[in-house]
Amino acid sequence: MGSVQFARTLVLGLTLALAAGTAQAQGPARDPSTLIAVLAGMGARGEMVSREGGLVRLNVITPGGIFGAEFIGCDEAGRACRALGLLANVEKRAMTLEHLNAFNSRDILCRAIARAEQVEIRYGLLLADSQTEGDLRDQVAVWQRCLGSFASLANDPDGFLGAP
Repeated sequence: MGSVQFARTLVLGLTLALAAGTAQAQGPARDPSTLIAVLAGMGARGEMVSREGGLVRLNVITPGGIFGAEFIGCDEAGRACRALGLLANVEKRAMTLEHLNAFNSRDILCRAIARAEQVEIRYGLLLADSQTEGDLRDQVAVWQRCLGSFASLANDPDGFLGAP
């Protein structure tokens, strides 16, 4: 599956899952298990990959593909985390560094970083005790928008950026 098709399928899978999700009990967003519960309600699955030194890594498996989640600044139990980063890697294709820089200039939340022949798409947020499962669902929707915007960029960089 090509990188553009992967990104579109991932966005579609999460969009359908969001639409099908039901209201769930509210929980603390700073605990990785809360994101796992949110994803389960969206038809996706979060699997812990590692937990070390205040960092908890998850793989998120959706109908459209896999992306990563990193909880940062967690306590010794791997909870009470300070931040969450979502990331996906796709093939660089015809995008230049100028395209990626222009994308990053247009989008304050979603970042695209060149890594050899891959591009890493990143979205990060600070976590607070007052945030709930509903807040995490909203953030996953923002992440979906990031992936959708990046898929548009990857499909037609000059067209997406408005170049002549």
